[in-house]
Amino acid sequence: MTDMISTPSVVLAQVDAGAIERELARLWNAAIEAEQGSGAALMRACLFNLVVLTDTAHVSHITPIVSRLTALRPNRAIVTALASQEAPTTTEPRLEAWVQTHCALIAPGRPQVCGEQITIIAPLNTGMHIPGIVLSLLEPDMPVVIWWAYDQAPGGTVLAQLQSVADRLILDTARIDGARAALQSAQTLIGADMAVGDLAWGRLTVWREQIAQLFDAPPALQRLWSLEQIVIEHGARGVTAALLLAGWLAARLNWRLAEGHETGMTLKRLDGGKVVLEFTRVETEAADSLTSVTLLTADSRFSVTRSASGDHLTACTIIDNLAPVERAVHLPPLDTAALIVDELRLARHDPIYETTLRQALDLAERLPTPAPE
Repeated sequence: MTDMISTPSVVLAQVDAGAIERELARLWNAAIEAEQGSGAALMRACLFNLVVLTDTAHVSHITPIVSRLTALRPNRAIVTALASQEAPTTTEPRLEAWVQTHCALIAPGRPQVCGEQITIIAPLNTGMHIPGIVLSLLEPDMPVVIWWAYDQAPGGTVLAQLQSVADRLILDTARIDGARAALQSAQTLIGADMAVGDLAWGRLTVWREQIAQLFDAPPALQRLWSLEQIVIEHGARGVTAALLLAGWLAARLNWRLAEGHETGMTLKRLDGGKVVLEFTRVETEAADSLTSVTLLTADSRFSVTRSASGDHLTACTIIDNLAPVERAVHLPPLDTAALIVDELRLARHDPIYETTLRQALDLAERLPTPAPE
């Protein structure tokens, strides 16, 4: 694990772009002086601007993620948080801000790679000041990534004013209340020509890889086109993941919706056959995750199951008259910083995600009852 060093936060008496830049310059000058005294090399780096939109309740969780992200891809992070209450009308609205640096010791004998974090706190009724400050603080000629770190669907004045400068917008549909609303919010952003990255989609990467590998062998591949039933089990907040995974299967296999039923729906295969898709909620300690995916034909069963410990997946193929095949695959920790870096590998739109999202939203909207939360 990379060693991280973060300087203590320095609170600013005055909140404007000039004051913030001056304090950052002072921090770097102090760091350079310390470097010269200790002999430890230090390198200031910035590969992109990260603008985090959140509320004050989540700031303490955001900072460690920004710190870890520095080790993976150094950046200038501008964390903007709206308080849950408005400033009193009897006093002048006041913003708060502080700055700090995050340095990663990548390897012994190599320079520390450092990024910087600017945190701005604003009362609810002073959010209109944030876009101007953020735009003044962006490093020029660097990509701008907006991370929507709220538990609600994207929107509001701050996002609207910053959207035009963003190269990519990252959100987590699994965190947004209401699976259908979460998927629709992502679709709305894409419709406005935003390149959207979804951390919920990133968490499904290993699941999709294991499902695809189930059909590598010719006897399994022959049965891929005659699947008759899909059962996806998920935790209490795993509905979005279940819909995205089902949308991915439907999109890749060219299935079309036929009708909905109480726990899922029926889809049509290219050959006219039907596939029954079912969602099952189960009790699990990891409430926001999938627990299993099972794909069935008349004579075979393919499954990927998450272990009770949550540290590995077991993929199993059972075909009549053939010996069962089973393998266990390590499930890496789903670190938010690593998921963000994975999303940044795409400079613009993700066509597979966008096709999947349309299918998932279609599935969600066609359920006869609201998707379980």
